[in-house]
Amino acid sequence: MHLKKLSFLAILLLSLGLTGCGSDNLDTVSSDNSDSTGDTSDNTGDTNSGDSSDDNNVYTATFDITPRVIQRGQTLVLHYPLDKTTPSELDYSLEITGTAVMGTNEDYIISNSSVLTFAAGTNTASLTITTYQKQDVYDARSLSLTFTDSDGDELTQPLLISGDVYLNDSGVTDYSDGSDFNLGAQPGGDLALQDAAYGLDVIINPSALANAGGDTQDASSQFYKNSRDIDNADTEYKGRAGFRFVKIGHDGMPRTANSANYSCVEDEVTGLTWQVKGPTNIIIPDPVVADRFQMSSIQNYSAANFIYLWNASALDTQGKSWDSSLNDGPLEEAGDGNHFANSHCGYRNDFYGRTEPLYCSSGSYANEANFLAACGQTNWVVPTVEQLRSIINYNNVIDYASLNITTDHALSDTFFDCAGNDCVVNNDSNPIYWTSSQVKGADGLAWCINVQTGSVNTCNKNEAHKVMLVSSNIPAEFFTQAADDSEE
Repeated sequence: MHLKKLSFLAILLLSLGLTGCGSDNLDTVSSDNSDSTGDTSDNTGDTNSGDSSDDNNVYTATFDITPRVIQRGQTLVLHYPLDKTTPSELDYSLEITGTAVMGTNEDYIISNSSVLTFAAGTNTASLTITTYQKQDVYDARSLSLTFTDSDGDELTQPLLISGDVYLNDSGVTDYSDGSDFNLGAQPGGDLALQDAAYGLDVIINPSALANAGGDTQDASSQFYKNSRDIDNADTEYKGRAGFRFVKIGHDGMPRTANSANYSCVEDEVTGLTWQVKGPTNIIIPDPVVADRFQMSSIQNYSAANFIYLWNASALDTQGKSWDSSLNDGPLEEAGDGNHFANSHCGYRNDFYGRTEPLYCSSGSYANEANFLAACGQTNWVVPTVEQLRSIINYNNVIDYASLNITTDHALSDTFFDCAGNDCVVNNDSNPIYWTSSQVKGADGLAWCINVQTGSVNTCNKNEAHKVMLVSSNIPAEFFTQAADDSEE
């Protein structure tokens, strides 16, 4: 029993044959036949070739290796066709790995966790996976099925069980009558049913239930905070207006809410983790070599004043991508001392072994965070427009006419800014952050967000803006997942 070898193109077509024999026929498969690769030039995935009689004892099962998403609370049946009917039972060993937990009322159960069996007289086998809703699971969890034949050849089918993902509320806790936007109580009549009376942000709004009803406050809910939770001096503080954040150190471990030693923030509502920006980092010209620069703080490659062109990263949205920086070429290669910088951005020069050049581009910045395993994660990407918008507190957005202090922004000061108030916007009048979302029908444009006004805009990919990365704990093969393939 052996794994037939397909061409690389056939693998890209997501059809692979795993072949084997019934237990009573194992001895009839010759070594010559075991090594046969077959003719795959027609890309059909048919791995049998030749007229040898031994071919009658070789059976090819087809596996779809497309990454698939399974929603919670559903049942997915995976079917595996065989190229012909087997006269005796045919088994392939099965190993299950991943972060998902097996068990009733855990993440999932599967009809067989150790073997895939083709019954005698059949030409198909199946596995049934049932998933469960879990109120304490925010992130998606991986599930990999690895099938192995008697020769030790393996094939892995990647699956992903969705998280119980919630959406952040808008953060709006004030009411309006159309002229006054800071009313303490909700108006009645046609002005009732306002945003501040509904959703997660009502938990800190004592006027939420005034006039025309509203969501009922429930202090027992996992997303609802007790009275101390709205005090940012408390170590258990998680945020205001329904936002629930936890500081994460560079080592990936949680920090207290009043800690100043952290590099990331986990959003407990959405399950996303954000790499926060660093304080202003001055870039200085090399005193000896012309047209070379170096960072004043060699550790602070995530400085909020650094800006980048739009560019796809190794794990991110695929689109118009080019090698370009703001000094018409890549930054100096590893080993050239302090020159991993230009006048617009910089990278640490105390790490070596990079496989990609460094540029002042959003994709290069994401690749660097993965290379450094920031906060223990290696799947950092530029966020989508909806991901970035999810952490904006629209109760704190700033009207253009009121932009007097250029460090103001609509993110949580406690979690995303720093003591100098220069870790989101740093007095450079550039509050625009890139997203990975491209503008449909316009290859040269991508969506960007002004974190002061909360407005979503289109930006030319050749413009230079800030970047804040996100990690969603989803394996790399799922980043370009186009659709949900689960079955009712």
